[in-house]
Amino acid sequence: MASGAKTPAEAQLGTGALCSASKGPALAAVAAALGSHASILHTRRGQTLALASDRGETAFIVRIGVLALQVTLPDSARQVVALLFPGDVLRSSFAPPQAQATLVAAAAGEVWRIRFTALETLAAVNPTIMRYLDDAVAGRMARQVIHAATLGQFDCEQRVATLLVELALHTGMSSPGGGVVFDLPFNRKDIADYLGLNPDTLSRIMSRLKVAGLISQSERNRAVVRDFRALAARSPAARSLIEMSGARWVEASLHTAV
Repeated sequence: MASGAKTPAEAQLGTGALCSASKGPALAAVAAALGSHASILHTRRGQTLALASDRGETAFIVRIGVLALQVTLPDSARQVVALLFPGDVLRSSFAPPQAQATLVAAAAGEVWRIRFTALETLAAVNPTIMRYLDDAVAGRMARQVIHAATLGQFDCEQRVATLLVELALHTGMSSPGGGVVFDLPFNRKDIADYLGLNPDTLSRIMSRLKVAGLISQSERNRAVVRDFRALAARSPAARSLIEMSGARWVEASLHTAV
């Protein structure tokens, strides 16, 4: 099912949008082996994918786009608990028991769905697949740790700056007019929910960052980081996020500047 040709989702997104500089090559190395065993789902903005299945445990691999993991515990409100970027792997068993869990697509993209038993079998005979899965899960867990620290220790502006830095690193590309352009994954309410903020507070912080010249919005769902160095300086997690991402457009000198 996998090939070197562009999928409809890739054609719709364009050549550089929502691509990962670090995980794309890693996934490409095992794409043929995994794709032939996967159901390839072409997603649209707002589309939901249920994690639960009567066919047993399932693994989801994000090839293109950004997805949010939403969880609703019994007698509790829905919560956006994680963002998944290209190359990320999620097992359906990662959702807590008795919880309703769904993946929601931020935009047009592509997700591979594969039975976990089949994935285990492939990994057992192919060390490259095993290494890819181990690295993908470790990277996602590292980002989840950062997110937990963000919610527990960072102030409101630091939370927003951290998310913008992460989105720029994982989905951004250099803008012809300067800076880094990327798509905002969801509406204001969902972003605020993910950051543990009031939507009005999120709007005020975004406005302050715009006035400071750090970011701008060229379209409703697209943002441009005008001064990545200054934005990264406002996030205590920037050093870690930069090192984990391997984004090609980040200058080496930036590692010592934030």
